[in-house]
Amino acid sequence: MRFSGIVGHDKPISIISSFIETNRFSGAYIFSGPEGIGKKMVAKLVARELNGAGEGREHPDIHVIENGNSQIKIEDIRAMQHQASLRPYEGKMNIFIIDNAHRLNPEAANSLLKLLEEPPADCLFILVTHKPQSIFKTVLSRCKTIKFAPLARADLESLLIKEHSLDKQSAHFLAYYAEGRLGLALKLKDSRLAGEKNRMLDSFLLPEKSADRDRISQNKEELRAFLNILASWFRDIYLFKAGLGQREAIHADRENDLLKLSHKFSFKQLDDTITCISESFMYLDNNINTKLLLHNLGAQLWTG
Repeated sequence: MRFSGIVGHDKPISIISSFIETNRFSGAYIFSGPEGIGKKMVAKLVARELNGAGEGREHPDIHVIENGNSQIKIEDIRAMQHQASLRPYEGKMNIFIIDNAHRLNPEAANSLLKLLEEPPADCLFILVTHKPQSIFKTVLSRCKTIKFAPLARADLESLLIKEHSLDKQSAHFLAYYAEGRLGLALKLKDSRLAGEKNRMLDSFLLPEKSADRDRISQNKEELRAFLNILASWFRDIYLFKAGLGQREAIHADRENDLLKLSHKFSFKQLDDTITCISESFMYLDNNINTKLLLHNLGAQLWTG
């Protein structure tokens, strides 16, 4: 097996390798673990290895169902059932990867269950999810579960420096903010939030910088990401106040600012501030005007 491109995940890779070496990697599997840690990437690499697929091209016997945040419907499973009834076109087996398998609606889950009860001998099913508790228990009972975990944050920081040419400050922020989740770190790396996070934080913390608040994206997904960064800032202040910040700070590039603010806030004020940010997520989900939301949030957080 060639899994040299996979960083971390030593235990699940060892389990998968042993199954493959003894010809027991068949039937159905659940790849479970936190979002954004590379479960789907591993599933695709395993599928390509099993079918002898080279890099850089689609393989006709590897089928991926990925509907993003939409439900997986019975039509998706019926199409998969049809493909499963056919012989592999080129490889050893038909391999089906169902991303976000917790989004199977009831009809789709029941249809999949029938397929998993008597899976064709030349088919492999890999269900990828960060919410296994939301998958029908009858479907779970037909699958072997392989659990994945995030990387150690220090290891991810080193990886981002070595493999993605990031400076130490940026790599530290991404690794600790993402809590070891490589996928999330790389997604944030390519967004403007990572490069502008200090300017956006200052727009809430410094009255003379409040005009910069108007430059914050009104896109809801990006705004949610920023609110998470803002929450992580006050989480760091909380840790500094508790004497843990120097070891665990996400925003280590601003250690002096965090230390000063830790003396200014009480624990009660920090609790109230984090609650205020949490409520902003609710308002955002209720389609409040985003500029008004940012204005009100700034007014509540400004410490003068």
